[in-house]
Amino acid sequence: LVLAVSVAGLLAVQSHRLAERVRIPTPAFFLVAAAVAARLVPDLQHVHHRTVERVVTVALVVILFDGGLSIGLPRFRTAAGAILSLGVLGTFVTAAGAAVLAHALLGVSWYLSVLVATAVAPTDPAVVFSVLGQREIEGRSGTLLEGESGANDPVGIALMAGLLGAGGLSGGALGHVAGTFALQMVVGVAVGVLGAHALLQPVRRVPLPSEALHPVRSL
Repeated sequence: LVLAVSVAGLLAVQSHRLAERVRIPTPAFFLVAAAVAARLVPDLQHVHHRTVERVVTVALVVILFDGGLSIGLPRFRTAAGAILSLGVLGTFVTAAGAAVLAHALLGVSWYLSVLVATAVAPTDPAVVFSVLGQREIEGRSGTLLEGESGANDPVGIALMAGLLGAGGLSGGALGHVAGTFALQMVVGVAVGVLGAHALLQPVRRVPLPSEALHPVRSL
């Protein structure tokens, strides 16, 4: 198991160099590798959904954390208003438009249309950070794209959690969605801000013998 994880980690690191050469986002290689692995190792097709959920959650936390570090607070402040409006309002508008299209073109119920639209509305931060991470873009465009992709993922997840918990689109269900969404956003922002300040204290006050230990301390 350790060998398999190590090989996968090495291939993941090397995929960045390949992505730079062929101009394909690194996450695309992960999707292809996962599809091939599922075909070659049949047991991977029967992994418990809870295990998949945990792996995806940890991966998303790492991606958003790394993306936030690369943006930094000074860059974020220059485009904070646009990032929040696109990340929050943009996600709702995209989900609403996609739901109308899904209902009109596929003929499915409104509830299922809204679920599908909510799932596809956020911009994938892994792809955006991978594409823009090594490139300089004039003006605020790079900051805006990276910040928006990081902001709308939590918004989409919170909205999806509320919709799944509500089980429908009735008046009472929409109230449940609004309450769940607000709770997720408030707790998420509070934990993010407090966690960042708590992390800064040991970073500033406790020197490390090697820079290589910074990722370990952050983890």
